[in-house]
Amino acid sequence: MFEDEFSELQADMVDICNEYSQGFTDKIFIYAANEGIILAQHFYCIDFNLYKCSKLNNAGLKVNFDVSKECQGQVLDILNEDIQKIQSVCDKYNQPVPKLMKLVYEPKTKKFNADYKYENQTSDEISVFDNYDAWFEEERAKLANLGEEPTGTPKT
Repeated sequence: MFEDEFSELQADMVDICNEYSQGFTDKIFIYAANEGIILAQHFYCIDFNLYKCSKLNNAGLKVNFDVSKECQGQVLDILNEDIQKIQSVCDKYNQPVPKLMKLVYEPKTKKFNADYKYENQTSDEISVFDNYDAWFEEERAKLANLGEEPTGTPKT
């Protein structure tokens, strides 16, 4: 069934990022773009601060995260494979393929939020990398403005 297969792949994406952060984060943010180029990235919220995956050890926790290039590469490989599998599942069930997925998971509450875009989000002037950076900065701004908790959803 489409929903089950689709959800299972998203759960796999969340699981690998939760494993990477050893379950110590307040929120996990996963950016998954599929617009001819596949780009997956992940960042984290800990104590109302955002950290890109390579900077988790800057969070001041008494945990030593493996942020080695090898470990980061393994996580990105799995995320990229899951994005490709999501495309295959969508094709299999004749469903539209998301061009962009922004997934947010809160390990402590198990709350999950997903935002899907089905049209290309890039142009000649805006790359998937630009869009990822913009989402990270948008979530950081939410934290800076009155201590709002990042939601993972775009402002409308």
